[in-house]
Amino acid sequence: MTSDAVPIEIQHRYPEACIRGPKITRLEERRLEYFRLDAATAWDLGRNNVGVFVGGCDSLDRTIDTLKALDRTSQTSRWVIVASSKDVAALVVQQWFRADSARRVAVTTLKLPQVSSNIVLTTPESLKRISAGDRAAVAGIVLLDLLCHVHKLRGMQRGHFHIANDRPQHVADFRNDIAVGDWLPPLFLLTHPPAKSIETAAIARAYCLDAWWFVDGTSLRCGPQPAISVDLSDTNQ
Repeated sequence: MTSDAVPIEIQHRYPEACIRGPKITRLEERRLEYFRLDAATAWDLGRNNVGVFVGGCDSLDRTIDTLKALDRTSQTSRWVIVASSKDVAALVVQQWFRADSARRVAVTTLKLPQVSSNIVLTTPESLKRISAGDRAAVAGIVLLDLLCHVHKLRGMQRGHFHIANDRPQHVADFRNDIAVGDWLPPLFLLTHPPAKSIETAAIARAYCLDAWWFVDGTSLRCGPQPAISVDLSDTNQ
């Protein structure tokens, strides 16, 4: 990919590279260059309609812990976390948004979307209820789907009636709704199965993507990159 000049509006969404990890080939899982979601990379992904498939993620608890670091990123951006179900969303609220509370988060009373700091939590169905203010300056959409099944749920036939709940289309429609010209905020799909075990081309089509980049989920990092401490003292003196 080649980067055009990144508009200032997009640059402001990525003052730091807050999602990072090694890119890999799909089948051999051979490591390529290191992936950093800075403004230029996000611009390329969005202009070329390429998603980021993060396979091999750990347990849900550890994946939530990894994503928590997005709370420490710049408040000029919004990160939309799309939980695969209300049960998963309830765990995110309990372990992240209300981590200091001992009260259990009940799925039956959970209202979505929820906002905490610069994070918007939703499910595919509640994406359309995100407010105009929280739609502004979205830096990325992170689909937390460790079982990798959301793309299969395209509605159902019950007798003579068709129940239309096309879950991947909800995600694709939301990206289109918040597009800036022909640029769409990057979509990250976090799954437990590795990419080599799944028909990833079909998943890309379900989310209206043209292609994927593949990132090793075991090495995914979020949040501001720690500064490297350098000792400038002369030990020879």
